[in-house]
Amino acid sequence: MSLQPCSPTQIRSSSLQRLQSENFELRQYLEAQRRVIASLERRVGRSLESLGVYVQSITAAPDTGSQWQSSITSIQSEVDSLCDLLSDAMLLQKLEAGKVQPKLEPLELEPLLNCVSRHLLEPRSQDPVRLICEFGASMPRIWADQELTEAVLTDLLARGLRYSDPTSAVVLGVASVDNWVHLYVTAQRFAPIGNRDFATEIVLCCRRIEVQKGKVTCHQRPDGLQTVTIALQAV
Repeated sequence: MSLQPCSPTQIRSSSLQRLQSENFELRQYLEAQRRVIASLERRVGRSLESLGVYVQSITAAPDTGSQWQSSITSIQSEVDSLCDLLSDAMLLQKLEAGKVQPKLEPLELEPLLNCVSRHLLEPRSQDPVRLICEFGASMPRIWADQELTEAVLTDLLARGLRYSDPTSAVVLGVASVDNWVHLYVTAQRFAPIGNRDFATEIVLCCRRIEVQKGKVTCHQRPDGLQTVTIALQAV
């Protein structure tokens, strides 16, 4: 039985398809970068404007009254937010440049999930516990970097609890799908209503998982809730 060589047309077609696929991925990457830069510019601009207003109010009334103290507190809050944003942007830059080498190892899920959820399950004052954990003691291990994975889960849980309505629960769960383990967080929302300037945090979340050869997807459910799923390889 003789083998039929590929025709030049078939080779050109295959090369063209591969080139088109790579071009599409590059456009998606550049669009994500554009959104991140635009988001950073808007957020930094708003913080600087707010800082200017607070400084003017202090200059106009240089005393130790309640208004003066309120302005100082607001300035500190804006500075902290800018520092966090700068830290996220620098980490994202390192991830994009391949300067962050993940420490991939077999991880037990129970201690990992308990670490990110334990403090949220403890009642505080009169506030009800809003976190629901949908996982048991018997779970598969994952092939992942503990620090990067913890950072993503911690951020998602914090955002879900912060930006969802006070009566809305947040769910942390686990599901096994073929050779993957899905860690999911379901919440009413992960950002303020109408505010889409969180491109940096979204991309950072994705890159922290993608550098581990994992995937991040977001699904809008029919009931209005959102589920962010982190897929990591099972051991």
